[in-house]
Amino acid sequence: MRNLIILITVVFSSCITKTKGSQLSILENNWKNYLLNEEINREMEPYFFNLKPDGTWTDLDYTNRQKGNWPLHKHLFRTIEMAKAFNQKENQSYKNKKLRQDILLAYNWWVNKDIVNSNWWYPQIGVPQSIGVIMLLMQNEINAEQWQKGMTIMDRVEFGNKTGQNLVWVSSNIVLRSILKKDTSLVSEATGKIRKEMQMANNDVGLQPDYSFHQHGRQLQFGNYGLHFLEDQVKWMFILRNSEYNYTSKQIDLMRNYFAQGQRWVIWKDVYDINSSGRQLFPNEQLKKYKRVQKAAEEMKEIDPNHADLYKSICGENKLIGDKHFTFSELTVKRTNKYIASIRMCSSRIKGSESGNGENLSGYYLADGAMYVMKTGKEYLNIYPYWDWRKIPGTTSVQDTTKLPEIGWGSYNISSDFVGGLIYDDCVITSMQYKRDGITANKSYFLFPEFTVCLGAGINGEKNQHLQTTIEQCFSTTPFFRENEKNLKVEISRVNRNEDDRSFWHQGSGYIINEGRNIVVNSETKTSNWNNVLDWYSKKEEAKNIFTLGIDHGENVKNEKYAYAVFPNIEKEDLAETYHNQPYQIISNTKDVQAIQFNNYTSIVFHRPGTIKINNTTKLSSNVPVILMCKQNLNYLSIAVCDPTQKLELGQITVSRIGKVDKSTSVQEITFPIGIEKGTPVIFSKI
Repeated sequence: MRNLIILITVVFSSCITKTKGSQLSILENNWKNYLLNEEINREMEPYFFNLKPDGTWTDLDYTNRQKGNWPLHKHLFRTIEMAKAFNQKENQSYKNKKLRQDILLAYNWWVNKDIVNSNWWYPQIGVPQSIGVIMLLMQNEINAEQWQKGMTIMDRVEFGNKTGQNLVWVSSNIVLRSILKKDTSLVSEATGKIRKEMQMANNDVGLQPDYSFHQHGRQLQFGNYGLHFLEDQVKWMFILRNSEYNYTSKQIDLMRNYFAQGQRWVIWKDVYDINSSGRQLFPNEQLKKYKRVQKAAEEMKEIDPNHADLYKSICGENKLIGDKHFTFSELTVKRTNKYIASIRMCSSRIKGSESGNGENLSGYYLADGAMYVMKTGKEYLNIYPYWDWRKIPGTTSVQDTTKLPEIGWGSYNISSDFVGGLIYDDCVITSMQYKRDGITANKSYFLFPEFTVCLGAGINGEKNQHLQTTIEQCFSTTPFFRENEKNLKVEISRVNRNEDDRSFWHQGSGYIINEGRNIVVNSETKTSNWNNVLDWYSKKEEAKNIFTLGIDHGENVKNEKYAYAVFPNIEKEDLAETYHNQPYQIISNTKDVQAIQFNNYTSIVFHRPGTIKINNTTKLSSNVPVILMCKQNLNYLSIAVCDPTQKLELGQITVSRIGKVDKSTSVQEITFPIGIEKGTPVIFSKI
């Protein structure tokens, strides 16, 4: 009997082992198929059959140990592409003996040298990720001794205390190591950690309820960690298919929404929005990031075929039109059929930008109200080495010639919780009470379908600080024009400081400046300097023209203000008429209340409790600081209101009317949303 029990136990254990082994085989086959379904990177093909006898390439510096965007990692990237070509049946290099020899030379060189970069990311994530893929594709070609050397690199990977996308990466490497070793002991745990990240993080690092993405604390990381998250989760949905480790249907739905309500919003004309890019402002990176979204969308068509039209639209022209404010990340986006405008802010809740690994060396003001408007997608493409980084469009900042401080990994917050946005119909308000480095400014942006009005009030600086609000700083391929006293368009290119010049036209965009004493405008040829951006890239680019427009507030600024409007699509001949018959009305621009009227909409920012007259018979009051949109209907008002501080529980809106024979007052009590709905609008349909 005892022997029978032992036999049954052995058989049962053997069955479990075989079952686990078969699951591992599914993952291995899926992973290989995923890799071999990818197109070969055409940029890598010139390096095929081009190795030195020792397995190195002549163009790579093998002494380089740069921490960020490590150039030597290209050695492994090239080897991977060669291994893919060697195994793709349709490839002309399929099973080519010379290619096989070169793959093994390149692989052997690396595992023999076992170079360890001091940036933890490479020994834990980047290098094992690449070595493991080469071993997966070439496992029947690598000899036992060299195989073990590769395993030594793979064995360094551990879960540790990683979070968010970093945890996904190390878990991926552990699964890959398990496949290579035929070891099932950590597969369930590692795949579980990968899948677990495919959920809402709710203020922790990871995917946010508004479908933005955070890493390194509450910091917008759409275009670096968030984009890697998109790619890796889609890859794992492919690898884990038909296995017991597969994703749930709810997780597939969540990924679909991340495409539709997150990443899709920040791509335009085949480029990725700067405001969403993170610290990775590399050459051509806006193009590369878009292509990565496109590739992931192509793969999702197979994973989520019932929604193939969504992914096709992302891969194509992405004709998304609409408005979105990401309340968890202080990012506002307006998309029309002609342009995209994005505004990025930070607050006491949300961190600004970051620098590290020699990247984003001058990005000190990138999250301080930066506003970019793109029509062609080329306005800012690779502009970084030409920029004056103290003149980021939309920002109010100190102007001097000292080197900007590097932010570091800790990023920064401004000491203000009044930062938020509101959308009602096709009108948008986003506002911040800016407080940083001794500068204070109440900055509000009112986005309408065909133009944006920007107001600044209560602008103060410390002694000897020289402040400027920058309206635009972009590439210039045409002259720009100003309106002179005879309403003619005059072409200019020199620096212009003149209170009388109030409207400018440049490359199909019009700018009307309503308030601001000293307007600064110029178009000048600038030479490139990548060292202001990255400490590991110094390639010289050809000189290019840069258009800059701003309002110079001078030194020792006290209670200054500005007001300007941007018309992204306007004919040069129409600008004078628009200037003299402006479609908007500024009804208040003070440190207490900023408000714009356009058609039957009144857009208001109450920085403090207050009252404003919205027409001859109606006043509107708020007893708390709010952002508010008021729409005048025939006999009533519709109102949307939000709490940008995300701290209020209750508030009160009062509408007072004076009729021909009597007065009336309507009081609306507001219960502001709580939890993940903080900062979102409360709607009153009829008042």
